[in-house]
Amino acid sequence: MKISLNLNKHCIQTEIKRQYNKLISEYFKSGQTENKDMIEAKIDLFQHALENFDFGRLRSRFPELNGGGNDDIAISRGPENQLTILINNRPIDETY
Repeated sequence: MKISLNLNKHCIQTEIKRQYNKLISEYFKSGQTENKDMIEAKIDLFQHALENFDFGRLRSRFPELNGGGNDDIAISRGPENQLTILINNRPIDETY
């Protein structure tokens, strides 16, 4: 699973929190069950990122994660259930 992050106006930490909170709200408001599995998977991914990423270190090592740029930023879960941040479709050298 790969989820794009919009860092045009804020940093990676703020964007992950924003999407996480939006998904939590959507999950509990939705009476539908068809998208619940996908929403749960995204919530789990974002929760894991919020609990495990060292955002200060990431922002200092990768300025693209500070926000305000035009880079393509995404977060994904790898084959061994590791989280990876992709900058312009290239994984950075820190996985969680």
